[in-house]
Amino acid sequence: MTPLPGKRKSSFSNHQGNTDLRMGNKGKKRWLILINLLLIFNLLVVIAILCSYGAQYIDPRDSWLFALFGLLYPYILISNCCFVVFWLFIRKKYSLISLVAILIGWSQLTAMITLPSDNPVLLPGQNFSLTTWNVHGFAGQMNVRGNVRPEIIEYLSVENPDLLCLQEIHIHEVDFIPVLRKMSKAWALPYKYEKNYYNPDRPNGFNGMATFSRYPIIHQGYLEQQPKKSFGIYTDICLEKDTIRIFNVHLASLRLGQKDVDFYYHLKKTETENIDLKAGLFSILKKLKQAFLVRAAETDILIKAIDQSPYPTIICGDMNDSPFSYTYRQLTTSLTDAYYDVGEDYFGSTYDGAMPNYRIDYILYDKHFKAFSYNKADVSFSDHFPVSGLIMVAK
Repeated sequence: MTPLPGKRKSSFSNHQGNTDLRMGNKGKKRWLILINLLLIFNLLVVIAILCSYGAQYIDPRDSWLFALFGLLYPYILISNCCFVVFWLFIRKKYSLISLVAILIGWSQLTAMITLPSDNPVLLPGQNFSLTTWNVHGFAGQMNVRGNVRPEIIEYLSVENPDLLCLQEIHIHEVDFIPVLRKMSKAWALPYKYEKNYYNPDRPNGFNGMATFSRYPIIHQGYLEQQPKKSFGIYTDICLEKDTIRIFNVHLASLRLGQKDVDFYYHLKKTETENIDLKAGLFSILKKLKQAFLVRAAETDILIKAIDQSPYPTIICGDMNDSPFSYTYRQLTTSLTDAYYDVGEDYFGSTYDGAMPNYRIDYILYDKHFKAFSYNKADVSFSDHFPVSGLIMVAK
């Protein structure tokens, strides 16, 4: 009997179907492998963000790697956010992995990002304006503008703060006192205390910090962690009715050399052909570690000085550390961050140099004060932005 044509067609269709099934199975296996690999990578970035949370609580002198994770927190956060969005489209339940990890660090997230809120009503009382600024030696932004001292003097004379804390003041004139007096006169801040970073003062010009005040300074002093090197000054200022203590600090920086900066920018632009990747990374990591350790020691000294202060206390200046750091956590345990309290600048980065581009300049105060405004001015006279606040002595 002659086979029916329909049966031959059915046999061919079955063969083709089996082939498609095998190809489909292979595709599914590849997809499952990809999903598992992404899941493993997701777990790794979750571990990384948990380590970044540890940066606030673990002393860098015990383990400095947690401080490194803390420095990388924004990038790790973005990676976790990407996974949340990815899994929402692929496997929704997996999105909880990164989402829960992010929410565990809510306090760290809100220290980086603030949402606009209604500022409190300014009440009658002792109110004063305060500005802190690392002026980068009056050398301009990233040393490309030359001497911008006249521009900075003019800018601050217009801003007209009651209290002014400056860091990294470089005056090349050997007789620098007349220069400081000229600044004091231009700003109508007749009282001042300046301190060279180095003890004793170096004879060729001035390189240090200064606090200028509209109110009388009745006492002053300085803080040092390394022999013969200051990292902060304090001034007791007599307001109309109260005396307060202002700490003007400049904690240890990374001290990156030009080679480090060049390496960083090449790496940022993925131009790795003509650079020594291993040597460049080692140099930066070594300086990061050293800065973490020195800042931890400086923070201990600063906190001790705050505890011993006989007056209500404000701390401001260039901390050279992010809101995700051990330094920040130690200080804000008993102090309030003006940015967190009344800031409206969302991300609030105060540094515009090579790295890290975070908020590293602060105005912190104890329970005797209340901030009514916080402002970061986007001016390009330094690699830092000036930070200002309107403060009231609370009763």
